[in-house]
Amino acid sequence: MVSELPVFKGKNPLIPGTEFLMDPFRFTTGKGMSLGSFYRIPFFFRKIFVTTDLEAIAHVLQRNQKNYRKSFAYRNLRLALGNGLVTNEGESWFQQRRLIQPGFHKAKLEGLFVAMGEVAERYFADLRRRTEKPTVLDLSVEMMKVTADIVLKTLFSTDNKADIAEMYRIMVDAQDYLVDRTTKPYFVPFYYVNGRHRHFRKDMDWFDRQLYALVDERRAMTNRPNDLLTMLLEARDADTGEAMSDQQLRDEAITLFAAGHETSSNGLSWILYLLSQHPEVLRSLRNEVDEVLGDRTPTFNDLPGLSYPMQVIKEGMRLYPPAFAIGREPIEDDVILGHRVPAGSVVFIAIAAVHRNPDWYERPTDFYPEHFLPEAEKERPRLAYMPFGAGPRMCIGNHFALMEMQLLLAMMVRRFNFELLPGHPIKPEPLITLKPRYGVKMRVGWRES
Repeated sequence: MVSELPVFKGKNPLIPGTEFLMDPFRFTTGKGMSLGSFYRIPFFFRKIFVTTDLEAIAHVLQRNQKNYRKSFAYRNLRLALGNGLVTNEGESWFQQRRLIQPGFHKAKLEGLFVAMGEVAERYFADLRRRTEKPTVLDLSVEMMKVTADIVLKTLFSTDNKADIAEMYRIMVDAQDYLVDRTTKPYFVPFYYVNGRHRHFRKDMDWFDRQLYALVDERRAMTNRPNDLLTMLLEARDADTGEAMSDQQLRDEAITLFAAGHETSSNGLSWILYLLSQHPEVLRSLRNEVDEVLGDRTPTFNDLPGLSYPMQVIKEGMRLYPPAFAIGREPIEDDVILGHRVPAGSVVFIAIAAVHRNPDWYERPTDFYPEHFLPEAEKERPRLAYMPFGAGPRMCIGNHFALMEMQLLLAMMVRRFNFELLPGHPIKPEPLITLKPRYGVKMRVGWRES
């Protein structure tokens, strides 16, 4: 017998599920916790099923994953990302994943880490010049700048500041537009009238021209740099020997750019905010960084020794996971935990709420890096922590992001003091990733050793 699910209808009968749609992070980590681990939210002609149940998550992302495709929110992303790894489906996705996977093997990452370190050194030298006297900076903007520099260096081997600034602006504007299309579908026709869609297309056309020019330039090179674009160009299908088409190259390159700095920059922004509120954690973090590195820039071989920084990173991404949720649609009717889930509905996996479940975490709403001591991690089910997703579609760049965050966090805390500006509001903004809505404004100054 199929049992009834709790249903949340919300306050506005004309637009059902408004509270959930407008702020799914706040809803699922707040009011949604009282509805249980599996509940339903009506949304016009669709049904949205929200879950934090690990069995349900394993069913959708692992055991029965072939019956699920990305939700309609991801289909809106295709307007910008095309059929890159984030948005692609089925056999085409599998072939692309197989082509790209070698670019993220350990030996390749070690080479990319050298480029990361060079960019980080230049960035922090510039930051020191700007903060000889304590200066108010938005660290969410600063982290976005340096991670965008890193991804463009490791992806394209370019340091063109004008292009980087324009690419960053376009990605921010595009994200706002695509989120509005998803959460306010009734407004979509107006975007074609008021020029917003035209502006979006103009931006994406500019981005495309830059990418195709980089591809053409790289093809003409005899000595190609050892970066991710070269890897994409030289990748060959194991069965057919075919290379990627220009369209595939474009889609994967823009996907790697967009995803390659969003996760790290937002994760670091939240971590720096949390550290500013927990001086005892910051003190322990600095002690380990000073002991392991001294005055050196971290090398790839230093990363395993920076265990406490990794605990801090994991804990920050537990409380504020950049990928705060995953949406999937069943292709055919399914039954989850005894409940019928019809084809075309949405299963919303509330990662942020999973991460705050007291069943898995001793202090679920506190910033407590001891949650990620080795013995504590062993005792938890694997799906109780999934900032990069789970199953076959787990983020391909997870190791890239983590080593980038270790590098930047170690250099930041070792060299700089930072203090949250009194009265500055901190509020999560759940767009495609979880951003601080008003930034993270800090008073930043050089730390004398």
